[in-house]
Amino acid sequence: MKNKQKSIFIIVFLLPCIIMWLLIYAYPLANIIVTSFCNWNYKNFTAPEFPGVAHMFDNYIKLFTLDNNFKMGLINSLKWVVLTLIVQVPFTLLVALVLSKKPRGWRFTRNAFVIPNIISSAAIGLIFMNLYSPSRGIVTEICNFFVPGSNVSVLTDSRYAFWGVTFSFILYGGTNCILLLTQIFSIDPSMIEAAKVDGASNGQIDTKIIMPLLRPMIGTVAVLAANYGLLLYNEIALITRGGPDNSTYSLSYYIYKSALGSTKLNFARGNAAGVVQFILGILLVGALNKLFRTNESEV
Repeated sequence: MKNKQKSIFIIVFLLPCIIMWLLIYAYPLANIIVTSFCNWNYKNFTAPEFPGVAHMFDNYIKLFTLDNNFKMGLINSLKWVVLTLIVQVPFTLLVALVLSKKPRGWRFTRNAFVIPNIISSAAIGLIFMNLYSPSRGIVTEICNFFVPGSNVSVLTDSRYAFWGVTFSFILYGGTNCILLLTQIFSIDPSMIEAAKVDGASNGQIDTKIIMPLLRPMIGTVAVLAANYGLLLYNEIALITRGGPDNSTYSLSYYIYKSALGSTKLNFARGNAAGVVQFILGILLVGALNKLFRTNESEV
């Protein structure tokens, strides 16, 4: 009887959360998946129409075969995922390791490193638009200093626009640095002291003791950083709007343009791209969790 009462209490306790999850997350996700197989052009205020089994994958086929903007967005998003993993995560880890030694001014540096992560994306976008401005931007001035007359225009030249967007976020790992730093400070100091007594250098302590113990947290940081690259939208919408020549499209920006940012209002095509992005996100999280074995604690 007590076990039954306990089960009822748990169900009643969790019921509001389950209902909210179903309404806010599960239902919209299911709706996106179902309508991605339909014809749904909201321009004419028509409801989603299932085209039949023979044509149910038309939206996906058109995405991968006919839609160059989608392919550009997919390639760029995957590039940003790779760049966050090979640039942002190691850089953030390096900063955390340096700050963990508590050098002079480490608290100020830690707080300064976090500042870009607490500034609104709109402000960051405005800052970089001014940095890249052809007429008054410091980036243009630097390029003209080293290559007189080059007149580099980052935002209007497809050769540079991708990297302009990349540098607007790639080094902003303050939040992840705090996560790593907190995990480092939770390591038993006696382990590090014992290593020092045995003659280990700071580099050996970092690579042989601290980094292996940080592996699950590094995996978590890698997941957060890679997903940011996969879901990148704000920087593109605020700085380049997908240009020039649609060279800075991302999957998120493509979804917006397909569903709301064009005259066609093709919700079905946008939802199909959203399903592709969702599947990539699930695969990415699973691969990184398996690679770093984040479910296994070393501390």
